[in-house]
Amino acid sequence: MMLNKLYLDTATMVWNGNGLSGLENIQKYLEGLPVTEHRMESLDCQPISDKVSGGQFSIIVKTYGTVKYQNRKSKTFHQNFMLTSQNNVWKVVSDSFRFQD
Repeated sequence: MMLNKLYLDTATMVWNGNGLSGLENIQKYLEGLPVTEHRMESLDCQPISDKVSGGQFSIIVKTYGTVKYQNRKSKTFHQNFMLTSQNNVWKVVSDSFRFQD
């Protein structure tokens, strides 16, 4: 997995209520998840005012779709994450994933 190219070293994540902090912890957690198949139903993006994000150009991304784990029924999910641009490279600052039961 090449997650080190996607997340900031100081990124945070909440995965179905499980809070994680730092790239290394996020990577370990995601690598421990079973194989999945995702289908995105919607994707929305909105810029964040640089006054709110400390002068960094940032974007909030909201997704909605279904995920299927091996040998299980599909589940609906919502995922929101914030991207920021540093030296013309986009990185995930924070990520929140939740099943919609």
